[in-house]
Amino acid sequence: MAKKRKSIYFTQTQAARLEQKSQQENLSEAEIVRRALDVYLAWDDPSYTPHPTPQTSNAHSSPP
Repeated sequence: MAKKRKSIYFTQTQAARLEQKSQQENLSEAEIVRRALDVYLAWDDPSYTPHPTPQTSNAHSSPP
């Protein structure tokens, strides 16, 4: 699936936590944001089906 670049702004706290989680999980910050968005979209619309990226599929903490 093609990806589209977006610019988003984080608070200092959000940015620090995202960087920390990225290092802990050995994932890119973008991958963590994509996963968080997938969780939100599935919560908002149970028919939503995420399309995992190769990084998501191979990571140890992949969502089910």
